[in-house]
Amino acid sequence: MARIGDGTTRFVVLRGSSASGKSTTAQEVRRRVGRGVAWVEQDYLRRTLLREHDRPGQPNIGLIDQTVRYALDHGYHVILEGILYSPTYGEMVRQLIADHAGHTGVYYLLIPFDETLRRHATKPPSEVTVEQLRRWYQPCDLLGVPGEQVIDSTSTLDASARRIISDLAWSTGGTVPHAVEN
Repeated sequence: MARIGDGTTRFVVLRGSSASGKSTTAQEVRRRVGRGVAWVEQDYLRRTLLREHDRPGQPNIGLIDQTVRYALDHGYHVILEGILYSPTYGEMVRQLIADHAGHTGVYYLLIPFDETLRRHATKPPSEVTVEQLRRWYQPCDLLGVPGEQVIDSTSTLDASARRIISDLAWSTGGTVPHAVEN
């Protein structure tokens, strides 16, 4: 595949089990960095946009891939966030990482299952059951790519966001030339 992005683009992959803090971390990094950061959220594309089941070979995998590539090729930084279970999404995510021309950071948010349950209980009521959480829980579903890092439950939101921004030598408060001002 062709290279995506350029030497200035940043690509962050945030993975982990349900309720591990992926969305909150993605939002915080994006808030601190400023405009020009595309947040590609697996749950939104799969569950909301396509209403697709989480199984291998489904169209949402290609849509995630194309969305990340499009944003990077148009000068946006990208945070790809989701459970992104390795047997289902691993090949696609590893190819995105390999194809990216700029700085890439890959993180797995690792929390114990009892903490998953505690955090899930603080969210607004949903259709997700404890049994589903138990089935979905992966203690450490790493991609096995160079530089992949584990962020454990002792890391605060502030520390995790600072770590990601620092690792990618990201300036904060910037913009991307193609980003539309509102």
